[in-house]
Amino acid sequence: MASQPVLATATLPFSSLPLDPLGPPYNAWGRYGSSDQLGTLNMLVPSVVAAAARTEIRTGTRVSLDWPLNKPLHPSYGRDRLKHVIRRKGPEGRVVNDDLLEFNTQISSQWDGLRHYGYLEAKRYYNNTTDEQLHSSLALGIDVIASSGGITGRGILLDYVSWAEANSVQLDPLASTSIPLAHLQRVIASYNITFSPGGGDILFIRSGLTAAFNKLDDSSQHMLSKRPTADFAGVEATPEVLKWLWDSKFAAVAGDMPAFERSPPGGGKSDAYPAEEVGLEGVCCLHEVLLGGWGCPIGEMFDLEALAEMCKKEARWSFFVSSVPLKVPGGVASPPNAIAIF
Repeated sequence: MASQPVLATATLPFSSLPLDPLGPPYNAWGRYGSSDQLGTLNMLVPSVVAAAARTEIRTGTRVSLDWPLNKPLHPSYGRDRLKHVIRRKGPEGRVVNDDLLEFNTQISSQWDGLRHYGYLEAKRYYNNTTDEQLHSSLALGIDVIASSGGITGRGILLDYVSWAEANSVQLDPLASTSIPLAHLQRVIASYNITFSPGGGDILFIRSGLTAAFNKLDDSSQHMLSKRPTADFAGVEATPEVLKWLWDSKFAAVAGDMPAFERSPPGGGKSDAYPAEEVGLEGVCCLHEVLLGGWGCPIGEMFDLEALAEMCKKEARWSFFVSSVPLKVPGGVASPPNAIAIF
């Protein structure tokens, strides 16, 4: 493992991976020091956040990026739905209430923290953290992100839905299909989108998932959650996608898709399926590399419908993002509590 941290703004070629030659494929362990717990969020240094605020906040218009916590009505992946109880404080008629929430932090809009997913074969989380270390400490908790100021900076929306409609490309967000890198690159070119040369942008990709879910009645949503596999569209899992994400120097990536990448990995292949048949050498999915290798948070099931409309209205696809996860010590994931500011 690298003994000296690399400056957050330094550029490392994708070909330099893995940084720890004894670790799993594509890892960037040690880039920010052997004890680092922030990963790619290290790129969000004060100067980067301040520059984003100066250039992106112009009108003060704000857009929520969270889907309601009770959506979807019937979560997939075997997760339980939200339980919400309001309790009156005192006798009948006293106008004082508390409420209790019980929910899986990954049933609705969420940031996957670095405790969520590691390298399955190597059995290591970010920066070579073992499962034993994870379960005997608070290491890599979602609270580290909150304590550092959250995921805050310049956001970029790739509106794949609008581009697909304009170019007669079929898109079903409720089916296990891949969003090809070639298409995303065409979205970038079509909308004249540029990324910050120094890095630190927060990527959002719209597949139309939340809009598709909102059109379903309760029965249809229930049937969807009972499918043999959780089939949803998402970014293709290929070495080329990893190279693009790395070279673009994103601080975090997110979308309205339940897994950001195609679900299940390989279109129906389990985590134990041979990695070479999924498309990535030595790993089965983007989650392993982004979370376990780079420490890059993954946002899922963000509601990007109003954001897309505001981007069209403003005729720009960049904005300021403020997202502060729940400060749960040792937490695995969290609702994003995110807004975009124009």
